[in-house]
Amino acid sequence: MIQLTNIAKSYGSQDLFKNLDFRLNKNQRVGLVGRNGSGKSTLFKLILGEDHYDEGEISIPKGYKIGALKQHLVFTESTLVDEVALALSEDDKYSIYKVEKFLFGLGFTHEDLDKSPLSFSGGFQIRINLAKLLLTEPNLLLLDEPTNYLDILSLRWLKQFLCTFDGEVILITHDR
Repeated sequence: MIQLTNIAKSYGSQDLFKNLDFRLNKNQRVGLVGRNGSGKSTLFKLILGEDHYDEGEISIPKGYKIGALKQHLVFTESTLVDEVALALSEDDKYSIYKVEKFLFGLGFTHEDLDKSPLSFSGGFQIRINLAKLLLTEPNLLLLDEPTNYLDILSLRWLKQFLCTFDGEVILITHDR
């Protein structure tokens, strides 16, 4: 699991974190709720090693996989199903049913499977990245506003998935 000890982070003279201690235990789910600029996304960047902290220590076990939903969209395959299948492990690379299960749960249809990922709206492209992330089976999911692009059925599917997910979850939201 992950432990943050005495983390300090500031931007110029503005302290964002001072003496932050946080421990995420096995299968724990944590929701971070706060206004814009309160440090939620910065905390994710610190955990991912994408930003540096001023003081303290972040301990992550060796071999611990952290998955984060990326807003940056890059697609290399010509069909939706092939694009999402890129996330399958080598052992599962022929398990297209797993890809379809995640895509259908996130609101895609059978007809969508052969479409180009680039043909979908920005919201559905985020869903493509969410499906790829979930298929990687990380130990920890870092989800920044994952419900923004989901309809009610996909939201229910994601909620059920997260309830049964065998790992840790940190979810950022501004309002829930």
